[in-house]
Amino acid sequence: MAQSRGATAAGWETRILAQLEQRELRVATVAKVIQSYSRLAGKVGEFASHSRDAEARSREMQGEHERLLESYERSGGGGSSGGSTRGMSLAQQRIADLERDIEAMKEERTVLYRTQGTNAQRLLDLSDKMRETDERLRQQELEIMDSHEALRRSNSKIDDLRAALKEKDGTVQILQDEMSALQLEIVQIEDRCRKLQAENDDLVKRWLQKMNSEAEKVNEVTQELELIKRKSEALSPRMGPAVFEDDQFFAVHSPPAGANAIHGASLVPRSAVGKIDARMEEVHSIAISGSGALLAVGGQSTTVKVFDAETGESVFSLSGCLKAVNHVEISTDSTLLLAASSDHTARIWKLDTGRHWKSLTGHIGSVMVAKFNHDASRVFTYSQDRTIKVWDTQRGLCVKTLFTVSSCHDFALLDSAGARIATAHVDNSVRVWDTASGKRLREASVHKEQVMSVWASCTGSRILTNSYDGTLKLVDASTLDVVAVMSAPGYRPSRNWARASLSPDGRFAMAGSIDGRLFVWDVNSGDLVRTLDIHKSAVCDALWHPTGMRVYSAEKSRYILILH
Repeated sequence: MAQSRGATAAGWETRILAQLEQRELRVATVAKVIQSYSRLAGKVGEFASHSRDAEARSREMQGEHERLLESYERSGGGGSSGGSTRGMSLAQQRIADLERDIEAMKEERTVLYRTQGTNAQRLLDLSDKMRETDERLRQQELEIMDSHEALRRSNSKIDDLRAALKEKDGTVQILQDEMSALQLEIVQIEDRCRKLQAENDDLVKRWLQKMNSEAEKVNEVTQELELIKRKSEALSPRMGPAVFEDDQFFAVHSPPAGANAIHGASLVPRSAVGKIDARMEEVHSIAISGSGALLAVGGQSTTVKVFDAETGESVFSLSGCLKAVNHVEISTDSTLLLAASSDHTARIWKLDTGRHWKSLTGHIGSVMVAKFNHDASRVFTYSQDRTIKVWDTQRGLCVKTLFTVSSCHDFALLDSAGARIATAHVDNSVRVWDTASGKRLREASVHKEQVMSVWASCTGSRILTNSYDGTLKLVDASTLDVVAVMSAPGYRPSRNWARASLSPDGRFAMAGSIDGRLFVWDVNSGDLVRTLDIHKSAVCDALWHPTGMRVYSAEKSRYILILH
């Protein structure tokens, strides 16, 4: 860099010296012209002096000639005529010579005057050129001074940049040293993480083995109880099965024959005709049996309550969960009840006895949703560990695990076997999965905010979604295209519990708001059909009776309303 600056300085100094030398050459040329002009002017002066002397001599000779003529006339041209004649001829010849000299000198003076004028004009031109040259030189000197100042500033800036670069080089070196130390620390942390992961896997495996062992013990006790019950029934054929609850006996009534096949046009609810007290601090989920005879309620309590859907009388109080119940489901044939609990477990009870049958353990987070397929041969559970597990109902074993990538609120089965399921995610998306391969088939962002619930139509061709953005959408299950959008002024679902449902005939959609109102829409047109302001707290779940003639609507503060 210093050599470059030195070379730059030498370059402009050389240019200045060359320009000064050219100026000296031009000044020397002008000086020569001025000297020639001065010599010429001196010669012109000498010629003028000679001319004046010649003219004076000519006048003297003319006067002498006139005097000679006068003397000749006075003498009368006498004796000395020969000498006078020769004198006259000599005088005339001399006069003629002098006149020729005078004419020649005049011509030479004229030439000298013309040459003097030409030289004067050349001198003026050269003076103008010299002034222009001086002005250019002055401008160039100013430019050189400006360039020198700019060069000085550039050199100062270069020095500053060099100092900053040196400082940054030091900083980079420090960062590189820190990065090397961090990389070494990361390697050590990764080693520790691998060791901890291995230990965690071992602990989880041991924990699962222990839980499975406990579940097997519970299943063995259940089987023994069932054997004792059958023996008891054999000994007392006249007595029907009974269940002990809250120091009272409730006879178990079988649903009327063919009740499960009663499906007509669904009706829009108008008013509440009954109220069921769930007797728990907070209700999370309700489910109705396929026959429409039983209503299951899960919530903040560790027990699942089962009521008679017609009369609202308590039928069972199913215990076994260690923490709150997040979701309940009754199998299509109304024989099994499934509950998802925050104790990381899903449990199954038999509704003919009210006894605990299976515990499905394997999740490492709260189980939020649990559902049967159509024949109850498979159970599907979703946990906050972001996995969906598929279970063999009879064996109580997990046969498949799906990783959902992002957190879910709900899922729905799109066919009777559960080969395809749709999931509602907090990232505003709905995803469709193949449960056999665990692969994601389709994905679409159908809402502006997180999706709270999904409900599949009877055929599985349509999906009803409910979002915190205040809209319900009917989505084509094969393409995830939005078919209809439903909303209403004042509708705002609860963030934690906000399930929407379709009527059995698929004509209507229903969802509850955080302010206690229940909204019903026409699915085909997307128009709001009815708003019922009947609850005192947020509506967490609402669904139709299988016949479509009644509606059950649950509010968080323990009550379930029966609507006609």
